[in-house]
Amino acid sequence: MNKEKNDKKLNMAFIVAGCVLCVLSMLPFFILGEKSIITYSDQLDGEMITYILNAKHLFDGLDYYPELMNGIPSAGMTSPAPLFILLFKVFSPFVSFMIMTLAVRLSGFLSMYLFTKELTGKSAIGFAVGMAFMMMPFYPVYGLCILGQGFVWCALIWLIKEEKNNVRTILAYVFVVLYSLTSSLALVGFAVIIVTFIAGVITFFKSKRGSLKVFIADALMVVTYACTNLPLIKQLIGVGSNFVSHKSEIIVQKRTIPDIIERYLFGSDQYTSCCQKVIIPFAILAVIVSIILLSVKSSSSKKESTEKGERNKTGEETKPADVYKKTICIVLFIGAVMAFIFFYNSSPVVALRNSKTGMIHDFTFERFSWLLPVAFMALLAESINVLTESVKTIDKKVFKYIVAGVSAAVCLLVFAIAGFKSDSKTSLMRLIKGSGYKQISFGQFYSEELFDEVERTIGRDREDYNVISLGLLPASAAYNGFHCLDAYSNNYDVNYKHEFREIMAGELAKSEYYTDYFDNWGNRCYIYMSAYKTGINASFYNISFEDLDLDFEKAKEMGADYVISASPIVDYDSYNLRLLNETPVSSEGCWYELYVYEIL
Repeated sequence: MNKEKNDKKLNMAFIVAGCVLCVLSMLPFFILGEKSIITYSDQLDGEMITYILNAKHLFDGLDYYPELMNGIPSAGMTSPAPLFILLFKVFSPFVSFMIMTLAVRLSGFLSMYLFTKELTGKSAIGFAVGMAFMMMPFYPVYGLCILGQGFVWCALIWLIKEEKNNVRTILAYVFVVLYSLTSSLALVGFAVIIVTFIAGVITFFKSKRGSLKVFIADALMVVTYACTNLPLIKQLIGVGSNFVSHKSEIIVQKRTIPDIIERYLFGSDQYTSCCQKVIIPFAILAVIVSIILLSVKSSSSKKESTEKGERNKTGEETKPADVYKKTICIVLFIGAVMAFIFFYNSSPVVALRNSKTGMIHDFTFERFSWLLPVAFMALLAESINVLTESVKTIDKKVFKYIVAGVSAAVCLLVFAIAGFKSDSKTSLMRLIKGSGYKQISFGQFYSEELFDEVERTIGRDREDYNVISLGLLPASAAYNGFHCLDAYSNNYDVNYKHEFREIMAGELAKSEYYTDYFDNWGNRCYIYMSAYKTGINASFYNISFEDLDLDFEKAKEMGADYVISASPIVDYDSYNLRLLNETPVSSEGCWYELYVYEIL
Protein backbone atom coordinates (compact mmCIF):
# COMPACT_ATOMS: atom_id res chain seq x y z
CA MET A 1 0.00 0.00 0.00
CA ASN A 2 2.82 2.40 0.91
CA LYS A 3 4.58 1.56 -2.35
CA GLU A 4 1.41 2.30 -4.31
CA LYS A 5 1.00 5.66 -2.52
CA ASN A 6 4.64 6.54 -3.16
CA ASP A 7 4.27 5.65 -6.84
CA LYS A 8 1.22 7.92 -7.11
CA LYS A 9 3.08 10.77 -5.42
CA LEU A 10 6.09 10.28 -7.70
CA ASN A 11 3.84 10.11 -10.73
CA MET A 12 2.10 13.36 -9.76
CA ALA A 13 5.43 15.04 -9.01
CA PHE A 14 6.72 14.20 -12.49
CA ILE A 15 3.52 15.45 -14.13
CA VAL A 16 3.55 18.74 -12.21
CA ALA A 17 7.27 19.27 -12.86
CA GLY A 18 6.82 18.56 -16.57
CA CYS A 19 3.88 20.94 -16.90
CA VAL A 20 5.76 23.70 -15.07
CA LEU A 21 8.75 23.29 -17.38
CA CYS A 22 6.44 23.39 -20.40
CA VAL A 23 5.02 26.71 -19.23
CA LEU A 24 8.53 28.04 -18.58
CA SER A 25 9.51 27.16 -22.17
CA MET A 26 6.80 29.60 -23.27
CA LEU A 27 8.25 32.56 -21.35
CA PRO A 28 9.96 34.20 -24.38
CA PHE A 29 6.56 34.27 -26.13
CA PHE A 30 4.77 35.64 -23.07
CA ILE A 31 7.33 38.44 -22.71
CA LEU A 32 7.66 39.39 -26.37
CA GLY A 33 4.02 39.08 -27.39
CA GLU A 34 3.60 39.72 -31.12
CA LYS A 35 7.33 40.45 -31.35
CA SER A 36 7.87 36.69 -30.94
CA ILE A 37 9.64 34.92 -33.79
CA ILE A 38 7.29 32.31 -35.25
CA THR A 39 8.09 30.01 -38.16
CA TYR A 40 5.93 31.51 -40.89
CA SER A 41 6.17 28.80 -43.57
CA ASP A 42 3.01 26.64 -43.53
CA GLN A 43 1.87 28.39 -40.37
CA LEU A 44 1.47 32.16 -40.68
CA ASP A 45 1.30 32.03 -44.48
CA GLY A 46 -1.28 29.23 -44.62
CA GLU A 47 -2.99 27.36 -41.81
CA MET A 48 -3.50 30.45 -39.64
CA ILE A 49 -5.83 31.81 -42.30
CA THR A 50 -7.90 28.59 -42.28
CA TYR A 51 -8.44 28.94 -38.52
CA ILE A 52 -9.37 32.61 -38.81
CA LEU A 53 -11.86 32.06 -41.64
CA ASN A 54 -13.35 28.91 -40.13
CA ALA A 55 -13.88 30.79 -36.87
CA LYS A 56 -15.43 33.72 -38.74
CA HIS A 57 -17.87 31.44 -40.58
CA LEU A 58 -18.42 28.92 -37.79
CA PHE A 59 -21.95 27.50 -38.03
CA ASP A 60 -22.67 29.62 -41.15
CA GLY A 61 -22.95 26.50 -43.28
CA LEU A 62 -21.25 28.15 -46.25
CA ASP A 63 -19.93 25.98 -49.08
CA TYR A 64 -17.57 28.76 -50.16
CA TYR A 65 -15.70 31.41 -48.19
CA PRO A 66 -15.77 34.73 -50.09
CA GLU A 67 -12.52 36.15 -48.70
CA LEU A 68 -10.17 34.14 -50.94
CA MET A 69 -10.01 33.28 -54.64
CA ASN A 70 -13.43 34.74 -55.44
CA GLY A 71 -14.88 32.13 -53.11
CA ILE A 72 -12.77 29.19 -51.96
CA PRO A 73 -14.54 25.85 -51.22
CA SER A 74 -14.95 25.22 -47.50
CA ALA A 75 -13.58 21.72 -48.14
CA GLY A 76 -10.31 23.40 -49.09
CA MET A 77 -10.19 25.31 -45.82
CA THR A 78 -10.36 22.40 -43.38
CA SER A 79 -8.27 23.28 -40.33
CA PRO A 80 -5.78 20.63 -39.09
CA ALA A 81 -7.12 20.79 -35.52
CA PRO A 82 -10.87 21.62 -35.61
CA LEU A 83 -11.33 22.03 -31.85
CA PHE A 84 -8.86 24.93 -31.80
CA ILE A 85 -11.11 26.90 -34.17
CA LEU A 86 -13.11 27.82 -31.06
CA LEU A 87 -10.07 29.70 -29.73
CA PHE A 88 -10.06 31.97 -32.78
CA LYS A 89 -13.74 32.64 -32.24
CA VAL A 90 -13.06 33.95 -28.74
CA PHE A 91 -9.53 35.37 -28.73
CA SER A 92 -7.31 37.36 -31.06
CA PRO A 93 -5.28 35.29 -33.55
CA PHE A 94 -2.01 35.77 -31.65
CA VAL A 95 -3.48 34.85 -28.27
CA SER A 96 -5.20 31.86 -29.89
CA PHE A 97 -1.92 30.74 -31.45
CA MET A 98 -0.12 31.04 -28.10
CA ILE A 99 -2.80 28.98 -26.35
CA MET A 100 -2.47 26.40 -29.13
CA THR A 101 1.30 26.31 -28.73
CA LEU A 102 1.03 25.83 -24.97
CA ALA A 103 -1.67 23.16 -25.35
CA VAL A 104 0.41 21.32 -27.94
CA ARG A 105 3.53 21.36 -25.79
CA LEU A 106 1.68 20.24 -22.67
CA SER A 107 0.07 17.47 -24.70
CA GLY A 108 3.44 16.48 -26.11
CA PHE A 109 4.82 16.00 -22.63
CA LEU A 110 1.75 14.40 -21.05
CA SER A 111 0.97 12.03 -23.91
CA MET A 112 4.56 10.84 -24.23
CA TYR A 113 4.93 10.57 -20.46
CA LEU A 114 1.83 8.41 -20.13
CA PHE A 115 2.66 6.30 -23.17
CA THR A 116 6.31 5.59 -22.35
CA LYS A 117 5.52 5.10 -18.66
CA GLU A 118 3.03 2.40 -19.66
CA LEU A 119 5.52 0.99 -22.14
CA THR A 120 8.48 0.76 -19.75
CA GLY A 121 6.78 0.77 -16.36
CA LYS A 122 9.12 3.54 -15.22
CA SER A 123 8.02 7.10 -14.43
CA ALA A 124 11.54 8.52 -14.65
CA ILE A 125 11.93 7.30 -18.23
CA GLY A 126 8.51 8.68 -19.11
CA PHE A 127 9.44 12.07 -17.66
CA ALA A 128 12.80 12.30 -19.43
CA VAL A 129 11.46 11.23 -22.83
CA GLY A 130 8.31 13.34 -22.42
CA MET A 131 10.35 16.47 -21.74
CA ALA A 132 12.54 15.82 -24.79
CA PHE A 133 9.48 15.24 -26.97
CA MET A 134 7.55 18.34 -25.96
CA MET A 135 10.31 20.60 -27.31
CA MET A 136 10.25 19.04 -30.78
CA PRO A 137 9.73 21.84 -33.32
CA PHE A 138 6.52 20.43 -34.80
CA TYR A 139 4.24 23.21 -36.00
CA PRO A 140 1.54 24.16 -33.47
CA VAL A 141 -0.95 24.84 -36.29
CA TYR A 142 -1.10 21.08 -36.87
CA GLY A 143 -2.43 20.61 -33.36
CA LEU A 144 -1.86 17.24 -31.75
CA CYS A 145 -1.26 15.41 -35.05
CA ILE A 146 2.15 14.22 -33.85
CA LEU A 147 2.57 15.52 -30.31
CA GLY A 148 -0.73 14.02 -29.12
CA GLN A 149 -0.39 10.55 -30.62
CA GLY A 150 0.87 9.21 -27.31
CA PHE A 151 -2.63 9.68 -25.90
CA VAL A 152 -4.02 7.21 -28.44
CA TRP A 153 -1.27 4.62 -27.97
CA CYS A 154 -1.54 4.91 -24.19
CA ALA A 155 -5.31 4.46 -24.50
CA LEU A 156 -4.82 1.29 -26.56
CA ILE A 157 -2.48 -0.16 -23.94
CA TRP A 158 -5.08 0.48 -21.24
CA LEU A 159 -7.88 -1.03 -23.30
CA ILE A 160 -5.89 -4.10 -24.34
CA LYS A 161 -4.81 -4.85 -20.75
CA GLU A 162 -8.42 -5.60 -19.82
CA GLU A 163 -7.98 -4.07 -16.39
CA LYS A 164 -11.20 -3.81 -14.41
CA ASN A 165 -10.72 -0.08 -14.14
CA ASN A 166 -13.71 1.81 -15.50
CA VAL A 167 -12.02 5.16 -14.94
CA ARG A 168 -9.10 4.20 -17.18
CA THR A 169 -11.43 2.81 -19.83
CA ILE A 170 -13.46 6.02 -19.92
CA LEU A 171 -10.28 8.11 -19.93
CA ALA A 172 -8.97 6.03 -22.84
CA TYR A 173 -12.08 6.84 -24.88
CA VAL A 174 -11.76 10.51 -23.91
CA PHE A 175 -8.18 10.45 -25.19
CA VAL A 176 -9.10 9.09 -28.62
CA VAL A 177 -11.97 11.58 -29.04
CA LEU A 178 -9.76 14.47 -27.89
CA TYR A 179 -7.06 13.42 -30.33
CA SER A 180 -9.58 13.23 -33.19
CA LEU A 181 -10.82 16.75 -32.41
CA THR A 182 -7.32 18.22 -32.29
CA SER A 183 -5.67 16.50 -35.26
CA SER A 184 -6.09 16.21 -39.00
CA LEU A 185 -7.76 13.27 -40.71
CA ALA A 186 -5.90 13.96 -43.94
CA LEU A 187 -2.46 14.50 -42.38
CA VAL A 188 -2.28 11.55 -40.00
CA GLY A 189 -5.71 10.64 -38.61
CA PHE A 190 -6.34 8.08 -41.34
CA ALA A 191 -3.07 6.33 -40.41
CA VAL A 192 -3.94 6.29 -36.69
CA ILE A 193 -7.34 4.78 -37.53
CA ILE A 194 -5.75 2.05 -39.67
CA VAL A 195 -3.09 1.17 -37.07
CA THR A 196 -5.73 1.09 -34.32
CA PHE A 197 -7.86 -1.27 -36.41
CA ILE A 198 -4.86 -3.57 -37.00
CA ALA A 199 -4.17 -3.50 -33.25
CA GLY A 200 -7.77 -4.56 -32.65
CA VAL A 201 -7.43 -7.47 -35.09
CA ILE A 202 -4.19 -8.66 -33.48
CA THR A 203 -5.71 -8.34 -30.00
CA PHE A 204 -8.73 -10.41 -31.09
CA PHE A 205 -6.62 -13.59 -31.09
CA LYS A 206 -5.56 -12.97 -27.50
CA SER A 207 -8.51 -11.22 -25.92
CA LYS A 208 -11.92 -10.75 -27.50
CA ARG A 209 -12.94 -8.32 -24.77
CA GLY A 210 -9.83 -6.20 -25.21
CA SER A 211 -10.28 -6.32 -28.98
CA LEU A 212 -13.86 -5.08 -28.68
CA LYS A 213 -12.71 -2.10 -26.62
CA VAL A 214 -10.08 -1.24 -29.24
CA PHE A 215 -12.66 -1.43 -32.03
CA ILE A 216 -14.96 0.87 -30.04
CA ALA A 217 -12.09 3.36 -29.71
CA ASP A 218 -11.48 3.12 -33.45
CA ALA A 219 -15.16 3.69 -34.18
CA LEU A 220 -15.15 6.77 -31.96
CA MET A 221 -12.27 8.20 -33.96
CA VAL A 222 -13.99 7.47 -37.27
CA VAL A 223 -17.22 9.16 -36.15
CA THR A 224 -15.42 12.18 -34.68
CA TYR A 225 -13.29 12.70 -37.77
CA ALA A 226 -16.35 12.29 -39.99
CA CYS A 227 -18.23 15.00 -38.09
CA THR A 228 -15.34 17.47 -38.22
CA ASN A 229 -14.25 16.76 -41.80
CA LEU A 230 -17.58 16.27 -43.55
CA PRO A 231 -16.96 18.62 -46.54
CA LEU A 232 -13.55 17.04 -47.17
CA ILE A 233 -14.91 13.49 -46.91
CA LYS A 234 -17.74 14.29 -49.33
CA GLN A 235 -15.20 15.64 -51.79
CA LEU A 236 -12.92 12.60 -51.48
CA ILE A 237 -15.75 10.12 -52.15
CA GLY A 238 -17.31 12.33 -54.81
CA VAL A 239 -20.56 13.07 -53.01
CA GLY A 240 -22.01 16.59 -53.04
CA SER A 241 -18.80 18.07 -54.40
CA ASN A 242 -19.22 20.36 -57.40
CA PHE A 243 -15.61 21.30 -58.03
CA VAL A 244 -12.51 19.47 -59.23
CA SER A 245 -9.52 20.10 -57.01
CA HIS A 246 -6.32 21.55 -58.42
CA LYS A 247 -4.67 18.50 -56.83
CA SER A 248 -5.92 16.52 -59.83
CA GLU A 249 -3.11 18.17 -61.85
CA ILE A 250 -0.33 17.63 -59.35
CA ILE A 251 2.42 15.46 -60.81
CA VAL A 252 3.35 12.89 -58.18
CA GLN A 253 7.12 12.85 -57.80
CA LYS A 254 8.85 9.56 -57.12
CA ARG A 255 11.21 9.50 -54.15
CA THR A 256 14.32 7.36 -54.29
CA ILE A 257 15.22 4.93 -51.51
CA PRO A 258 18.24 7.02 -50.40
CA ASP A 259 16.00 10.10 -50.29
CA ILE A 260 13.39 8.27 -48.18
CA ILE A 261 16.06 7.02 -45.79
CA GLU A 262 17.56 10.51 -45.53
CA ARG A 263 14.14 12.02 -44.85
CA TYR A 264 12.67 9.60 -42.35
CA LEU A 265 15.61 7.76 -40.75
CA PHE A 266 18.16 10.57 -40.76
CA GLY A 267 15.61 13.31 -40.02
CA SER A 268 15.86 15.69 -42.98
CA ASP A 269 12.07 15.87 -43.36
CA GLN A 270 10.88 19.09 -41.70
CA TYR A 271 7.57 17.58 -40.58
CA THR A 272 8.85 14.37 -38.93
CA SER A 273 12.38 15.19 -37.80
CA CYS A 274 12.85 14.09 -34.17
CA CYS A 275 16.59 13.70 -33.57
CA GLN A 276 16.78 10.28 -35.25
CA LYS A 277 20.53 10.71 -35.69
CA VAL A 278 20.86 10.59 -31.91
CA ILE A 279 18.15 8.06 -31.10
CA ILE A 280 19.07 5.35 -33.63
CA PRO A 281 22.79 5.09 -32.69
CA PHE A 282 21.88 5.15 -29.00
CA ALA A 283 19.32 2.36 -29.50
CA ILE A 284 21.89 0.22 -31.33
CA LEU A 285 24.49 0.87 -28.63
CA ALA A 286 21.97 0.11 -25.87
CA VAL A 287 21.10 -3.26 -27.39
CA ILE A 288 24.76 -4.18 -27.91
CA VAL A 289 25.68 -3.26 -24.32
CA SER A 290 22.68 -5.09 -22.89
CA ILE A 291 23.53 -8.22 -24.91
CA ILE A 292 27.06 -8.11 -23.53
CA LEU A 293 25.82 -7.63 -19.97
CA LEU A 294 23.30 -10.46 -20.22
CA SER A 295 25.83 -12.74 -21.90
CA VAL A 296 28.42 -12.09 -19.21
CA LYS A 297 25.87 -12.72 -16.47
CA SER A 298 24.58 -15.85 -18.19
CA SER A 299 28.08 -17.29 -18.56
CA SER A 300 28.86 -16.44 -14.95
CA SER A 301 25.63 -18.04 -13.73
CA LYS A 302 26.24 -21.20 -15.73
CA LYS A 303 29.72 -21.49 -14.31
CA GLU A 304 28.46 -21.05 -10.76
CA SER A 305 25.68 -23.58 -11.38
CA THR A 306 28.16 -26.13 -12.73
CA GLU A 307 30.46 -25.64 -9.78
CA LYS A 308 27.69 -25.83 -7.19
CA GLY A 309 25.44 -28.19 -9.11
CA GLU A 310 22.55 -25.83 -8.54
CA ARG A 311 19.79 -24.60 -10.85
CA ASN A 312 20.39 -21.22 -12.52
CA LYS A 313 17.72 -19.19 -10.84
CA THR A 314 19.18 -15.91 -12.07
CA GLY A 315 18.98 -17.12 -15.65
CA GLU A 316 15.32 -17.89 -15.17
CA GLU A 317 14.62 -14.40 -13.87
CA THR A 318 16.35 -12.57 -16.72
CA LYS A 319 14.81 -13.65 -20.02
CA PRO A 320 16.45 -11.90 -22.98
CA ALA A 321 13.33 -12.44 -25.07
CA ASP A 322 11.32 -10.40 -22.59
CA VAL A 323 13.97 -7.68 -22.38
CA TYR A 324 14.02 -7.12 -26.16
CA LYS A 325 10.41 -7.97 -26.99
CA LYS A 326 9.08 -4.40 -26.98
CA THR A 327 12.18 -3.05 -28.68
CA ILE A 328 11.77 -5.57 -31.47
CA CYS A 329 8.09 -4.64 -31.85
CA ILE A 330 8.95 -0.94 -32.14
CA VAL A 331 11.69 -1.64 -34.70
CA LEU A 332 9.31 -3.83 -36.70
CA PHE A 333 6.70 -1.05 -36.64
CA ILE A 334 9.24 1.50 -37.90
CA GLY A 335 10.35 -1.01 -40.51
CA ALA A 336 6.75 -1.62 -41.63
CA VAL A 337 6.11 2.11 -42.05
CA MET A 338 9.35 2.54 -43.99
CA ALA A 339 8.55 -0.49 -46.17
CA PHE A 340 5.15 0.98 -46.98
CA ILE A 341 6.73 4.31 -47.93
CA PHE A 342 9.23 2.48 -50.17
CA PHE A 343 6.35 0.64 -51.83
CA TYR A 344 4.24 3.79 -52.14
CA ASN A 345 7.11 5.49 -53.97
CA SER A 346 7.85 2.58 -56.25
CA SER A 347 7.64 3.25 -59.98
CA PRO A 348 4.45 1.19 -60.57
CA VAL A 349 2.55 2.92 -57.73
CA VAL A 350 3.70 6.41 -58.75
CA ALA A 351 2.75 5.69 -62.36
CA LEU A 352 -0.66 4.41 -61.23
CA ARG A 353 -1.30 7.52 -59.13
CA ASN A 354 -0.36 9.85 -61.99
CA SER A 355 -2.69 7.96 -64.33
CA LYS A 356 -5.69 8.19 -62.01
CA THR A 357 -7.93 10.91 -60.65
CA GLY A 358 -9.77 11.25 -57.36
CA MET A 359 -8.64 9.81 -54.06
CA ILE A 360 -5.99 7.45 -55.50
CA HIS A 361 -4.19 10.41 -57.05
CA ASP A 362 -5.00 13.22 -54.64
CA PHE A 363 -4.63 11.61 -51.22
CA THR A 364 -1.10 11.32 -49.81
CA PHE A 365 -0.74 8.01 -47.99
CA GLU A 366 2.96 8.71 -47.50
CA ARG A 367 1.87 10.64 -44.43
CA PHE A 368 2.06 7.35 -42.58
CA SER A 369 5.49 8.86 -41.93
CA TRP A 370 3.83 11.13 -39.35
CA LEU A 371 3.63 8.06 -37.10
CA LEU A 372 7.42 7.77 -36.99
CA PRO A 373 8.35 10.52 -34.48
CA VAL A 374 6.37 8.89 -31.67
CA ALA A 375 7.78 5.49 -32.66
CA PHE A 376 11.33 6.82 -32.44
CA MET A 377 10.65 8.36 -29.04
CA ALA A 378 9.22 5.01 -27.91
CA LEU A 379 12.44 3.42 -29.20
CA LEU A 380 14.45 5.88 -27.10
CA ALA A 381 12.40 5.06 -24.01
CA GLU A 382 12.62 1.31 -24.52
CA SER A 383 16.37 1.51 -25.24
CA ILE A 384 16.85 3.18 -21.86
CA ASN A 385 14.63 0.51 -20.31
CA VAL A 386 16.67 -2.29 -21.94
CA LEU A 387 19.86 -0.84 -20.47
CA THR A 388 18.24 -0.39 -17.08
CA GLU A 389 16.93 -3.96 -16.95
CA SER A 390 20.20 -5.42 -18.22
CA VAL A 391 22.36 -3.57 -15.73
CA LYS A 392 20.29 -5.03 -12.89
CA THR A 393 22.10 -8.30 -13.54
CA ILE A 394 25.34 -6.62 -12.45
CA ASP A 395 25.68 -6.19 -8.71
CA LYS A 396 27.98 -3.17 -8.87
CA LYS A 397 26.07 0.08 -8.39
CA VAL A 398 28.56 2.04 -10.46
CA PHE A 399 27.14 0.49 -13.62
CA LYS A 400 23.65 1.60 -12.65
CA TYR A 401 24.88 5.15 -12.14
CA ILE A 402 26.66 5.10 -15.50
CA VAL A 403 23.55 3.89 -17.31
CA ALA A 404 21.38 6.48 -15.55
CA GLY A 405 23.85 9.23 -16.40
CA VAL A 406 24.23 8.24 -20.04
CA SER A 407 20.46 7.90 -20.48
CA ALA A 408 19.86 11.31 -18.91
CA ALA A 409 22.59 12.83 -21.10
CA VAL A 410 20.99 11.41 -24.26
CA CYS A 411 17.57 12.76 -23.30
CA LEU A 412 19.09 16.15 -22.50
CA LEU A 413 20.88 16.11 -25.86
CA VAL A 414 17.61 15.38 -27.68
CA PHE A 415 15.91 18.11 -25.63
CA ALA A 416 18.68 20.59 -26.47
CA ILE A 417 18.70 19.80 -30.21
CA ALA A 418 14.91 20.03 -30.37
CA GLY A 419 14.90 23.26 -28.40
CA PHE A 420 17.60 24.75 -30.59
CA LYS A 421 15.36 24.22 -33.64
CA SER A 422 12.21 25.52 -31.98
CA ASP A 423 10.66 28.98 -32.01
CA SER A 424 11.47 29.27 -28.30
CA LYS A 425 15.14 29.55 -29.24
CA THR A 426 14.60 32.16 -31.95
CA SER A 427 12.28 34.16 -29.70
CA LEU A 428 14.80 33.97 -26.88
CA MET A 429 17.46 35.32 -29.25
CA ARG A 430 15.13 38.19 -30.16
CA LEU A 431 14.60 38.84 -26.45
CA ILE A 432 18.37 38.98 -25.88
CA LYS A 433 19.46 40.83 -29.01
CA GLY A 434 16.37 42.92 -29.63
CA SER A 435 15.72 44.23 -33.14
CA GLY A 436 19.32 43.40 -34.00
CA TYR A 437 18.25 39.79 -34.37
CA LYS A 438 17.17 39.71 -38.01
CA GLN A 439 14.23 37.33 -38.00
CA ILE A 440 10.68 38.32 -38.87
CA SER A 441 8.23 38.32 -35.97
CA PHE A 442 4.55 37.45 -35.84
CA GLY A 443 3.62 41.13 -35.75
CA GLN A 444 6.04 42.07 -38.53
CA PHE A 445 4.76 39.31 -40.79
CA TYR A 446 1.16 40.52 -40.65
CA SER A 447 1.93 44.24 -40.10
CA GLU A 448 -1.54 45.36 -39.11
CA GLU A 449 -0.52 49.04 -39.01
CA LEU A 450 0.62 48.93 -42.62
CA PHE A 451 -2.57 47.34 -43.87
CA ASP A 452 -4.70 49.78 -41.87
CA GLU A 453 -2.87 52.53 -43.73
CA VAL A 454 -3.43 50.69 -47.02
CA GLU A 455 -7.16 50.81 -46.35
CA ARG A 456 -6.95 54.54 -45.64
CA THR A 457 -4.94 55.04 -48.83
CA ILE A 458 -7.57 53.26 -50.91
CA GLY A 459 -10.38 55.06 -49.10
CA ARG A 460 -12.83 52.16 -49.18
CA ASP A 461 -13.77 49.42 -46.75
CA ARG A 462 -11.34 46.51 -47.24
CA GLU A 463 -14.15 43.97 -47.71
CA ASP A 464 -15.57 45.83 -50.74
CA TYR A 465 -12.85 44.94 -53.24
CA ASN A 466 -10.25 42.34 -54.19
CA VAL A 467 -6.47 42.67 -54.09
CA ILE A 468 -3.44 40.77 -55.33
CA SER A 469 0.02 40.90 -53.76
CA LEU A 470 3.46 41.35 -55.32
CA GLY A 471 6.67 40.72 -53.38
CA LEU A 472 4.92 39.68 -50.19
CA LEU A 473 2.83 36.69 -49.18
CA PRO A 474 -0.92 37.22 -49.65
CA ALA A 475 -1.62 35.77 -46.19
CA SER A 476 -0.63 39.15 -44.75
CA ALA A 477 -3.45 40.89 -46.62
CA ALA A 478 -5.90 38.06 -45.90
CA TYR A 479 -5.07 38.16 -42.18
CA ASN A 480 -5.92 41.86 -42.17
CA GLY A 481 -9.35 41.34 -43.69
CA PHE A 482 -8.68 42.06 -47.36
CA HIS A 483 -10.31 39.87 -49.99
CA CYS A 484 -7.52 38.24 -51.99
CA LEU A 485 -7.43 36.57 -55.38
CA ASP A 486 -4.16 34.85 -54.41
CA ALA A 487 -3.78 32.40 -51.53
CA TYR A 488 -2.01 29.34 -50.15
CA SER A 489 -4.41 26.41 -50.32
CA ASN A 490 -3.93 22.67 -50.74
CA ASN A 491 -7.42 22.20 -52.16
CA TYR A 492 -9.07 24.71 -54.50
CA ASP A 493 -10.86 24.67 -57.86
CA VAL A 494 -8.64 23.64 -60.78
CA ASN A 495 -10.57 26.00 -63.09
CA TYR A 496 -9.58 28.91 -60.87
CA LYS A 497 -5.96 27.80 -61.11
CA HIS A 498 -6.15 27.87 -64.92
CA GLU A 499 -7.73 31.31 -64.96
CA PHE A 500 -5.29 32.74 -62.40
CA ARG A 501 -2.40 31.38 -64.46
CA GLU A 502 -3.35 33.66 -67.34
CA ILE A 503 -2.35 36.69 -65.24
CA MET A 504 1.28 35.54 -65.12
CA ALA A 505 1.51 33.29 -68.20
CA GLY A 506 4.19 35.53 -69.70
CA GLU A 507 6.34 35.39 -66.56
CA LEU A 508 5.95 31.61 -66.21
CA ALA A 509 7.08 31.19 -69.82
CA LYS A 510 10.41 32.75 -68.82
CA SER A 511 10.98 30.48 -65.80
CA GLU A 512 11.10 26.70 -65.98
CA TYR A 513 11.28 26.53 -62.18
CA TYR A 514 8.15 28.60 -61.53
CA THR A 515 6.29 26.87 -64.37
CA ASP A 516 6.94 23.47 -62.80
CA TYR A 517 6.24 24.81 -59.31
CA PHE A 518 2.85 26.24 -60.25
CA ASP A 519 1.63 23.86 -62.96
CA ASN A 520 2.70 20.60 -61.33
CA TRP A 521 1.94 21.58 -57.73
CA GLY A 522 0.17 24.90 -57.36
CA ASN A 523 -0.73 24.99 -53.67
CA ARG A 524 0.74 28.47 -53.53
CA CYS A 525 -1.46 30.31 -55.97
CA TYR A 526 0.64 33.48 -56.04
CA ILE A 527 1.82 35.95 -58.68
CA TYR A 528 5.25 34.66 -59.73
CA MET A 529 7.79 36.91 -61.40
CA SER A 530 10.63 35.17 -63.20
CA ALA A 531 13.34 37.66 -62.23
CA TYR A 532 12.37 37.98 -58.58
CA LYS A 533 12.01 35.69 -55.63
CA THR A 534 8.43 35.78 -54.44
CA GLY A 535 8.55 36.19 -50.69
CA ILE A 536 7.83 38.39 -47.72
CA ASN A 537 10.65 40.88 -48.01
CA ALA A 538 11.13 42.16 -51.58
CA SER A 539 11.72 45.71 -50.32
CA PHE A 540 14.26 44.40 -47.81
CA TYR A 541 16.58 43.80 -50.78
CA ASN A 542 15.93 47.33 -52.06
CA ILE A 543 14.73 46.24 -55.50
CA SER A 544 12.15 47.53 -57.96
CA PHE A 545 9.89 45.51 -60.22
CA GLU A 546 10.44 46.21 -63.90
CA ASP A 547 9.82 44.60 -67.29
CA LEU A 548 6.94 42.61 -65.84
CA ASP A 549 5.06 40.36 -68.22
CA LEU A 550 1.86 40.34 -66.17
CA ASP A 551 -1.66 40.68 -67.51
CA PHE A 552 -3.28 43.13 -65.09
CA GLU A 553 -6.22 43.41 -67.46
CA LYS A 554 -6.93 39.72 -66.80
CA ALA A 555 -6.56 40.36 -63.07
CA LYS A 556 -9.15 43.13 -63.40
CA GLU A 557 -11.43 40.77 -65.31
CA MET A 558 -11.16 38.30 -62.41
CA GLY A 559 -12.19 41.00 -59.97
CA ALA A 560 -8.89 42.47 -58.76
CA ASP A 561 -9.18 46.17 -58.03
CA TYR A 562 -5.82 46.91 -56.41
CA VAL A 563 -2.25 45.62 -56.31
CA ILE A 564 -0.40 45.71 -53.00
CA SER A 565 3.31 45.61 -53.74
CA ALA A 566 6.32 45.41 -51.44
CA SER A 567 8.46 47.17 -54.07
CA PRO A 568 7.79 49.98 -56.56
CA ILE A 569 6.71 48.98 -60.06
CA VAL A 570 8.77 50.78 -62.70
CA ASP A 571 6.63 52.39 -65.46
CA TYR A 572 3.49 51.30 -63.68
CA ASP A 573 1.32 53.45 -65.94
CA SER A 574 2.31 51.27 -68.92
CA TYR A 575 0.53 48.39 -67.17
CA ASN A 576 -2.61 50.50 -66.83
CA LEU A 577 -1.98 50.98 -63.11
CA ARG A 578 -2.36 54.12 -61.02
CA LEU A 579 -0.12 54.67 -58.00
CA LEU A 580 -2.14 55.78 -54.99
CA ASN A 581 0.78 56.63 -52.68
CA GLU A 582 3.98 58.32 -53.85
CA THR A 583 5.46 57.69 -50.41
CA PRO A 584 5.24 53.98 -49.53
CA VAL A 585 3.31 52.89 -46.50
CA SER A 586 5.86 52.02 -43.81
CA SER A 587 6.19 51.49 -40.11
CA GLU A 588 9.14 51.50 -37.75
CA GLY A 589 10.49 48.03 -37.22
CA CYS A 590 8.58 46.49 -40.12
CA TRP A 591 10.54 44.54 -42.70
CA TYR A 592 8.69 45.83 -45.72
CA GLU A 593 6.89 48.87 -47.04
CA LEU A 594 3.87 48.87 -49.30
CA TYR A 595 2.93 50.55 -52.54
CA VAL A 596 -0.72 50.55 -53.54
CA TYR A 597 -1.75 50.55 -57.19
CA GLU A 598 -5.24 50.75 -58.61
CA ILE A 599 -5.94 48.60 -61.68
CA LEU A 600 -7.66 50.88 -64.19
